Amino acid sequence: MILNSFSLPGVAVIMMINVMLLSQGCFEEERIALLQIKTSFGDHPNDNLPPLFYWGKDALCCSWEGVTCSNSTTRRVIEIDLFFARDWYSSMGDWYLNASIFLPFQELKVLDLGANRIAGCVANEGFERLSRLNKLETLYLSFNNFNNSILSSLKGLLSLKHLHLDANQLKGSINTKEFDSLSNLEVLSLSYNNIQEFTTLRGSEGPSRLNKLQSLDLSFNNFNNSILSSLEGLNKLESLDLRYNHFNNSILSSLKELSSLKHLNLGDNQLQGSINMKEFDSLSNLEELSLSGNNIQNFVALTGIN
Repeated sequence: MILNSFSLPGVAVIMMINVMLLSQGCFEEERIALLQIKTSFGDHPNDNLPPLFYWGKDALCCSWEGVTCSNSTTRRVIEIDLFFARDWYSSMGDWYLNASIFLPFQELKVLDLGANRIAGCVANEGFERLSRLNKLETLYLSFNNFNNSILSSLKGLLSLKHLHLDANQLKGSINTKEFDSLSNLEVLSLSYNNIQEFTTLRGSEGPSRLNKLQSLDLSFNNFNNSILSSLEGLNKLESLDLRYNHFNNSILSSLKELSSLKHLNLGDNQLQGSINMKEFDSLSNLEELSLSGNNIQNFVALTGIN
């Protein structure tokens, strides 16, 4: 009995240590997968080492920088941040990703692969493989070297709500039907590319199915006024960024269908002369409007006209 009474504090300490370890640990399968990701991203030849370099220095993978686990007792990995995980300025050059390395993370919600000079994916190991990750909501692919072919590989990611493809190598014509299967998408960013137009297959296929889209960033591209016809059906669109394109005054009359807009940025385009403020009357929910960087001389408000 005396032995048992002296053992109780020791047992309590052991239990507390186990709880602490559990709070920072993750599934062994996921820990191994994280180390495989580290290996696939390659060595770093200089002193500017990313957080990924230090993965594996201890066994508590939920404490590794760039790795976030759920707060529940399952301790599943829910976010992986690999932004700038490769050395952009070294001689490592472009590379091709094997997206299958992320399949063990069945609870993954956020994946950031930005700024890694990814030019594409290994054959048959593209983002279509991630269709099994049915909780993946946010995918950052910004500041890479993806071309237009990336779009077809994303079709199976039905759970996506946020997709960022800024500063890649997208160019020319983009068929909006490439995004139709992403029916849960709320945020889409395609800024800093070289896209000239959206093409939409009309007829039996109908307008775009992105009817949950709330924010669309098309800034720093080569769009002109014809783009607006491709945005029909975006009834919940609240934020539209069209800066640094080639829009002129006639774009204003085409905006009338986007009645849910709250934020509209048309800065640094080719608007000029007089702007009739009546053009914005149908945008009754508009809270923020930017027209800076154009050649507008004055604004005309026609009073007494309904």
